[in-house]
Formats: sequence, structure tokens, C-alpha cells
Amino acid sequence: MMQRVARLGVMMMALASPAVADGMLAGAVKNAGGQPMGGVTVSAKLDGKTITVSVFTDEAGRYVFPALPEGSYAVWAQTVSFTMAKSSVMLGAKTRQDFTLAPFAGDFTPQLSGSDIIAALPGGTPDDLRLKMLVRGNCVGCHTPSFPLQNRFDEAGWTAMLDYMKRVDHFGAYKGDKSESNLNIEFHEKELAAYLARARGPGPTSMTFDHLRPRPSGEAARAVFREYAIPLDRDEAPDNSYALNDGSDWSMGAPKNVGRPAHDAVMDLDGNIWATHDTPTRYTTLTRVDGKTGEVRRIKMNSPTGELAAQSHGIMRDPQGMIWFSVGPTLVPRLASLARLDPRTEKIETFTPSADMAGPASVGVDWDGKGGIWVTTNPGALRFDPATKQFTEFKSPTFKTANGLGNTYGLAADAEGNALWAQMAIDQITKADVPSKELIEVKLAPEPGKDALLSPAEREMYKKFGPDFQTSFPWSQGPRRMGSDKLDNVAWVADSWGGNLARIDTRTLETKLVPLPDPATMQPYAAAADSQHNAWTNLWIADQIARYSPKTGQWTVFDYPTHGTESRLFTLLEKDGKLTVTIAYSRARKVAAMTVRSEQEIAAQLREAGL
Repeated sequence: MMQRVARLGVMMMALASPAVADGMLAGAVKNAGGQPMGGVTVSAKLDGKTITVSVFTDEAGRYVFPALPEGSYAVWAQTVSFTMAKSSVMLGAKTRQDFTLAPFAGDFTPQLSGSDIIAALPGGTPDDLRLKMLVRGNCVGCHTPSFPLQNRFDEAGWTAMLDYMKRVDHFGAYKGDKSESNLNIEFHEKELAAYLARARGPGPTSMTFDHLRPRPSGEAARAVFREYAIPLDRDEAPDNSYALNDGSDWSMGAPKNVGRPAHDAVMDLDGNIWATHDTPTRYTTLTRVDGKTGEVRRIKMNSPTGELAAQSHGIMRDPQGMIWFSVGPTLVPRLASLARLDPRTEKIETFTPSADMAGPASVGVDWDGKGGIWVTTNPGALRFDPATKQFTEFKSPTFKTANGLGNTYGLAADAEGNALWAQMAIDQITKADVPSKELIEVKLAPEPGKDALLSPAEREMYKKFGPDFQTSFPWSQGPRRMGSDKLDNVAWVADSWGGNLARIDTRTLETKLVPLPDPATMQPYAAAADSQHNAWTNLWIADQIARYSPKTGQWTVFDYPTHGTESRLFTLLEKDGKLTVTIAYSRARKVAAMTVRSEQEIAAQLREAGL
């Protein structure tokens, strides 16, 4: 079925269309004592444009940008616990801009990413450790802890905050009926409020900041980010309006989230970025960002339930370069569809399963090695055959449980035409073996030792508690979004609460948990594999993305230039020997493309700049 698409015109600002010469911007960053500072984030934005390019200083405090169009730029340097340094430069053939960073005067907590916030919370006693675990398990389901904890409240203030949050669902709707309150927050509200008031109250803080993560170094300091700003929706503000806080200035704290115009994003084969929009709006189903100019265009598909635009959520690119995404009313999944977009012609086709099947749910879309397209449903998954235009439905054997529903979250298809999906609330992975029509369940082992901190009363409470993707059992792994290495018969699962990646052999279902560098503070959201069999995952509260090498057992962690991103999905594009990581900044209203320069490239650029 064809979907009529209404384009709402070019909304913004291309970089100047006449050809301009390229210039080189470089310099050095030192502290007030004159010592070089490595791992400092340095960003440059051409005046009047929407693309910000960021690099990092090396161990000698030097930085150099790849070639940039000549013109007038805002340039700034920042790192945690120091005051941002700013400058304006007229970029010519070779331009040098040095910075000196002074220590931040006052409370630098708003500069921190969520992982540093979690690390700094008190946990030196068994009781504080238990409460810290509760904050991580209750307040880090749908938003980064850096958003609420950039503020200070007394115990009454934190009580009011918790009283509100225990009755708000994933869509921001307030549930007035107390019986619908989150049982975990309800049970712990009083002690959580006291704990948070000690940590982020009006008086002296009990937080400690001696475990802040190190600044980027080595390969992580060779990353280059191109970040593209996305304007506010038309139902929020006039055209060409942007959020006042988009996470670029860390001292402003995590941005307020008033919509998710970039929940997921993928780069097409021509370098343009397509982002989904999963909150109701009158104007936007997809956002297209021109990878060269930053031009933003909104694409609307009409919702089957009214005047609003159809919402979109999961998105991926197949081997032929087609873009597939889930589309439809999130609250009425039986009316949802699977959509296919040709990014060059912008032709969109939608495919809706029959009424006796569950409709596509929000999160997972993937392709398998036999030409099938998979999409999640609440009770399982659908496989779509593009040749026959037919759906096949698979339902999880375990769905209704004593503690709630085992709804599907992420999904990954394999090379043999099968798929696996995650049931986050019940710590389970289900595989659909298409030839045999067999459904096989893999139960993830609970986090060891977490239940030892619980009181008898808590143990009784958790017998009645229904976990979901917002709050969890203390021992939950929380399998979220998944990706597969189709060249190696491996699926990778981002265990958000467990702080690890689960590596699953897609044939034998043998499962191994690979811990992140700091499982207590790092929470993976999605997973993907590159052609070298490395596993990637975005650390959504940490404003980082990490790569794991199964060959060496080593992690490499890359910092984002923006804080408060809440990156929900990233995707990989390997083309012409170059890997580009595309990241959706859900909270900060941006999409980003990260590449990494080789040691030889950056050394040559530094020499050319005279550094």
C-alpha cells in the first residue's frame, strides 16, 4: 500500500552554496598553570549554520580539525570541572586558536554526564549502596540521572519529585489513581528522598568526585564528530527555532526533553541522515538531514487515527540501501505498519499485517540473510517477505507472567533467516527458528550479589512488583536493543541494568556476558557489530559510545561532544574503507556522525598546522 507523503519544504539553512576554500584550524589547550591538557573537547561552528564539528586534544594538549570551509566561526573548549573557554575566529588557510582553561568556580555537577553522577552518589555503606542501586534502577529508565540531579532539593522537594514520578508513564501521562503508582518508588520513597537530599540538597553534599572518568586519550582522542542541530517542532515554536540548551555547553546541565525528534537515526548510502520521531506531532514522521549542508526537511505520513502525523520509532538500512522503519500510532499498535523508504526517490511504501496479527511495535527492525525484514510486536515479532508482501507472525511462548508482561524490546536477525528478540522486563531472549517454526527461550542469569542487600520487607514487595523498561528488579539484566554479526553467527544484546553485553551464538544459543569497563555506572542501550566482528554499544546515560574487540578483549570508549544526549540508537555505515557511526541524540535534538582519524592522518595534519 502506498502512503501519500506530504513534504513540508526545506526548513533550514544550507551551508553557503557557492564553493568556498577550505581552511585549517588548530591550536593548543593549557590550564591556568600553563600545563598542557589532553582529552579536552574543542568545537567549531560556522556562524549562521547548524553543523558543529568537534575534536579532542592529544596528550600534548594539541588539537587540529579536518579541513573546514573558510569563514567566521564560534570556537570553544571545555572539559569537566573547568570553565568553558570561547573565541571567535575568521578561518583562513591556516588559523591558530589557543585556549587556557580555568577551574570551574562553584558546583560543576551540571557539567557531568549521568554515569559520573551515578559514580559520585554516596555508596560507602551497605545501606547507601542499596539506595544508590535503587536510584540507578528507578531513575534511569527513561531519562539520564544528570537531568533531575542537576537540581538541588531538600527532602520535601525530593519527596514531591518522587511522588510525581511514580505516577508518570513512559509517554509523560500522569496516572491519578494511586493504585497505578510504581510500587518500587512507592515502597522506597521516604528513604530515597532523604538519600537524595543528602546528595543534592541545599546543604553540603555527600557526593564524592574522586572517580570521575578520565578524559579521552589514544584512539578515543582521534575521533571527529559532526553534529547536526534539529529545529523545534512546528507545534512547539515557529519555524527555524532551536532549543536554548542543546547540550553543547555542559555547564547548562542536561537539556529539557520536550519531544524526541531524533529517537533513532540511520545514514543512507549517500551520507544523509534519516531520523524517526516517536512523539505525537502534527507535522513530522521522519526528519531528513543533508549530510553535507545540514539542511533539515520534515516528512509527514498521515496517522490512521486522526490529524496527527504518524509516529515512527525503529529504523534501519538494508544491504540494498533501502530504509525500513516502524510507523503508526504507538498507543494503537494494531494499526501500525512497516514502512520502506527509497532515500533517493523518497518513495515510501507501507505494509500492514492482517487484522488477526499483532501490529509492529516501536523498537526493533532488522534484515536477515534470506531477504526477510523483521519488526517487533508487543508479544513477539513479524517477518516480512518483500517478494511476496506477506507477514509471518511469531509469538513469545512466555508473555504473561506473575510480575507483568514480557513485551518485546529489541530484535536482531541472523544470516540464516531467523531472529532473536529481547523481553526486557523478564530478562529473556526468544529465538524464532523459521524452518522448524520452533520458538526457543534463553533466560539471562541475574546479576550476582544484588539480592544480598535486600531486607525481608523488600523481598516481599518484589514478589508483587511488575518490572518494565523504566524500573527493574535490583538483580535484572534488562536486555534492551540488539544487533547481530551476520558474518559470525553472533547476536549482541545490550543489558542495560546489568552493565554488560550478552554475546549469543545464534546457532547454539550459548550465551556469555561481557562486562563493560564500569558496569555499575555504564548502561548500554543498543548493540551492533562491524565487519571486523567488533561489538559496539551506546552508553546512553554516559554520553559515550564504546567498541569491544572480541579478539583482544579490550574496550575503547569514545566521548560525545554533547552532554545530556540520551542516545537511544546508533547505526554503522562502512563504505570505501571508512566506518561512520551515526548517533541519535534523543534529548539534545541532534544527530551526529563520528569517524576516527588514523595516527598517520592526525600526525600529518598537525605537521601541516605547524604544531
